[in-house]
Amino acid sequence: MFFLRAKYIRRIIAVLEEIEKGNLQQRINIYSKGASGRLCQAIDRGISALSAQINVLRKEAAKGNAILTNMVEGVIAIGSDGRILSLNPTAEKVFNIRKQDAEGRLFLEAIRNNDISEIINRVLKSGEPLAIELTLILPVQKVFRINASAIFENNSVSGCVLVIHDITQMRRLEKVRSDFVANVSHELKTPLTSIKGFVETLLEGAIDDKENNREFLRIIQEQAGRLDALSRGLLDLASLEEQGIALKKERVNLKELADNALIAFEAELKKKEIEAENEMADNLLVSADKNKIEQVFANLIDNAVKFNRQRGSISIYAEETADNKIKVTVKDTGLGIPAKELPRVFERFYRVDKARSRSLGGTGLGLSIVKHIIELHGGSIEAESSEGIGSEFFFTLPK
Repeated sequence: MFFLRAKYIRRIIAVLEEIEKGNLQQRINIYSKGASGRLCQAIDRGISALSAQINVLRKEAAKGNAILTNMVEGVIAIGSDGRILSLNPTAEKVFNIRKQDAEGRLFLEAIRNNDISEIINRVLKSGEPLAIELTLILPVQKVFRINASAIFENNSVSGCVLVIHDITQMRRLEKVRSDFVANVSHELKTPLTSIKGFVETLLEGAIDDKENNREFLRIIQEQAGRLDALSRGLLDLASLEEQGIALKKERVNLKELADNALIAFEAELKKKEIEAENEMADNLLVSADKNKIEQVFANLIDNAVKFNRQRGSISIYAEETADNKIKVTVKDTGLGIPAKELPRVFERFYRVDKARSRSLGGTGLGLSIVKHIIELHGGSIEAESSEGIGSEFFFTLPK
């Protein structure tokens, strides 16, 4: 049996009080050879071991906090009583709520969403994981997939964790893909049905009908051309949308490219008595892919001719902008585009007047191709229009 000296007891108490305050650097530091010294040294070793373990836990907690803070998914921890224990910054943004205002409150008090509250209650009762897909309208409409999993402690449910995945873009891409497939199917079906019908008519004997057989063959040729234009447009668009496409840039003269494009439309211009003027300066040079910019002019002029009025006009002109770019405008005196339709004119297969576009041989891909080409060059394209007066398409290219 041994007795601790009073000064040892005071020292031990003082050190333990500092540890209670969180100061784990304190030590008794008594190294006498007796039992009292060995006891003090054992306490110091225990404090060191405890300090090391706490440091490990702090590092793990910091690592976990860093992961939660930087996750693109929202995470909310719920206690067994349905109160919010914690949430990360992404969850704050999703539900437009501050961490300090949410923690400690019942879920429905902090976030008024009955669907999520119901899934939390079911997970807390059953312990089984659940998931729902949810559309939130405010502050902007987005689609989320919410997965809820139980937290177990001693084989009983002590809470639940919600993981909120923003799947808005995925759903949008799925719709784009679905619309694209539907549009392509529709665009292919019309000419194929026409070709099939007239071929069957010819095989059934109309080939000997001298009055109509050439007309039937002309229609088949026209529809085959439409299919060819559609397939080429789709291939062009696929190539332009592919990441990392290489542009063969060189110094090109914009006036010459526009003149080359206009030559291809001489017959159509003459037929509709449309006056086309290329007013660009002779020395207007930019660094660009010659073939692709000529394709831009061709597509814009094609639209300006198709949707122009008889004896209308087309003007092509350009100017330098303050940010060292060239702004090119293709202006027509055609039907014009309703204001509500303008934001969508560069979408694939979008047509303002579907029946008229198809009757004129349009594929609905031209303006989408133009947009991709211009953006690949680091430029932009916009449209302005007045119904019954005409339209202006203007694009910019870096010099």
